Amino acid sequence: MHKILLTSLFALSLSTGTAVFSQDTTTETTTTQTTTTQASPDAAAEDQTFPVAQAEENQIGKDFIKEEHGDWKVLCTIVGEGKAPNCRLLQILDDANGGSVAELSIIALSSKAQAEAGVNFVSPLGTLLTSQLSMRVDSGQVKRYPFSWCEAQGCVVRFGLTKAELGNLKKGNVAVMTIVAAAAPKTPLALNVSLKGFTAAWNTLKEMRATKDAAAAE
Repeated sequence: MHKILLTSLFALSLSTGTAVFSQDTTTETTTTQTTTTQASPDAAAEDQTFPVAQAEENQIGKDFIKEEHGDWKVLCTIVGEGKAPNCRLLQILDDANGGSVAELSIIALSSKAQAEAGVNFVSPLGTLLTSQLSMRVDSGQVKRYPFSWCEAQGCVVRFGLTKAELGNLKKGNVAVMTIVAAAAPKTPLALNVSLKGFTAAWNTLKEMRATKDAAAAE
């Protein structure tokens, strides 16, 4: 691949040089104009082969992965030039067949909040809302949370995690979040949440939140 490309460029440079030296060199102006005319098609081809990256005018609202720890991503959203991005932990939850079913994201709350972390869980449309969302870490106690609303992307549950509950996630191996489909109310769907890398991901997120709060206080 490299040899073919270099050979082509070498042939291109030879053909360009031949065209230039074969022109009438009576005046410098004539030579310059002729060279420019001959180089234009070649320059267009080179620009097409080696395009220059174009800067995007507006990045606000776009997501990017800042870090990955185990099965967790630190996903950030650009909020404006010179401003720290809004970041969260993210894991996509799959069913037993490997199909993506739900989205779990966790944010670090301010030190003044009652909860340590905020959880945002999105399940598919068609979820039986009255059955709520249940969550258990390893063999711990099952806790239930009501759905808040539904939109085009799915149905949303939001709840806070205390310091003790967050500690259970750090020490745990797997959490299980269970939902029920309206079409199959007698068959709950248990979704495993891997806790591999959670502690490292959370520490990164918490540090970022502390830095952001400190900058806002200045």
